[in-house]
Amino acid sequence: MMSFGNLCAQIDRCAYTNALAKSSPATKVFFALSALILSVSSPSPLVPIIVFLTTTTLLLHFAKIPAHFYSSLLVYPTIIVAVSCFIIALFFGYGEPLTEIVLPWFRWTVFKSGVMMGVTTFFRVEGALSCLYFLVLTTSMTDIFITLRRAHIPRILIEMSLLIYRYIFAFMEVVAQMYTAQKLRLGYSSWQKRIRSTALLAGNLFIRTLEQGEHTFMAMNARGYDGSIRTLDDLPRPGRISLIGIIFFDTILVFVTLFMMNLSIM
Repeated sequence: MMSFGNLCAQIDRCAYTNALAKSSPATKVFFALSALILSVSSPSPLVPIIVFLTTTTLLLHFAKIPAHFYSSLLVYPTIIVAVSCFIIALFFGYGEPLTEIVLPWFRWTVFKSGVMMGVTTFFRVEGALSCLYFLVLTTSMTDIFITLRRAHIPRILIEMSLLIYRYIFAFMEVVAQMYTAQKLRLGYSSWQKRIRSTALLAGNLFIRTLEQGEHTFMAMNARGYDGSIRTLDDLPRPGRISLIGIIFFDTILVFVTLFMMNLSIM
């Protein structure tokens, strides 16, 4: 739990201190979303691979994100995706069989289309994951919310998201403190005590959430809250060269997708 809290703080620190932090957040949002859409909609693994390599290069060489930190973020999602795609490759598919395994109680057929589906799904998810990490590690959430406000997203959704994001860190710190106190009192020394301590932690956190919500509402009213949260809207504008480069990159990905589709049809 404490490691998760430290991870959240480190992600937030990278978003404010990376080499691309002063760049236009609208440009970064546009690049991340367009690359993500093209990655997940590609029928072949080539486009997600290009997206993954491009975003990784931008993160490591241009944003100056530490390689060990970025790799640590990728490890666990990659393992989960790899296991899921391995199951897809073995148990899904149709058409031409790749191999057959005869067992005493049934015949297990591995299809070529199933293996291809698993490989494509794996690289799609990895490409989309790298796009999300690019946006999260290079752009602060405040800049993202301001950009969404400029895009005329409903204000109530933005303000709720801002408060939720703010209290993720606050409550993770509270959870870490309660977990440490329970652990020092041997609250996790056995399976029964672990279940009881976890239930107590969840119940106390719920009470803390209600209390913190009341205190926050009273503090906001005391400071003249009128239904809207105001933030400093002083962000750099998107550069024309950057937008042209992103459009050119997306166009190349579209042509690669169409070429791979035509190649598979032929």
